[in-house]
Amino acid sequence: MSNFIVTLRQEANILKVVSPIKAHSEYTYAHNTNVSVLAIFQAESLGIRKELHHDIGLAGLLHDVGKMFVPKEVLEKEAKLDDEEWKVMKRHPVYGAMYLATLPDLPKYAIVAAYEHHMKFNGSGYPSFRRNGKGQHIISQIISIADFFDALRTDRPYRKSLEVPVIVGLLKDLSGKEFNSMLVENFIYSLKKVTSFAD
Repeated sequence: MSNFIVTLRQEANILKVVSPIKAHSEYTYAHNTNVSVLAIFQAESLGIRKELHHDIGLAGLLHDVGKMFVPKEVLEKEAKLDDEEWKVMKRHPVYGAMYLATLPDLPKYAIVAAYEHHMKFNGSGYPSFRRNGKGQHIISQIISIADFFDALRTDRPYRKSLEVPVIVGLLKDLSGKEFNSMLVENFIYSLKKVTSFAD
């Protein structure tokens, strides 16, 4: 993780992207950072070769960049979104992927994960499109688990954070449906090794 941070500080393109995210939404910035850490944590525990950790970390850091294009009143609403607001929110993966595709020298995984992080392992989720038999990319699957876990661990204006055992229970319920069961099993096993929670 420290190597990732050192390298990140040398990448002007990435810093130019991250700063506006922080300015637009402090929560999104903190969430993206947490997802990045959790994605690298998963990559290490899965034995993914170290050369890919940087790209996976960037994919986590930039997965929600499309939220810069969602109006603040929708993004930070303190109540449940209505149907129109939800339609606007659901466009952020497309906006994010389109924006990242314009940046030079960005790992392709970042663009893919920005587009796919709300797609589900079973083909549900959004944005919806004809996949021609192709499922969600493995790195997008890793980011999805990190995104889900961190979102539920964080207090939001419309709900309180959940305890780790409760989130683990939800992950188990969604395993093989919304999330890759092998990745869920590995995430929970790895989490138990570094924390003291009991499920």
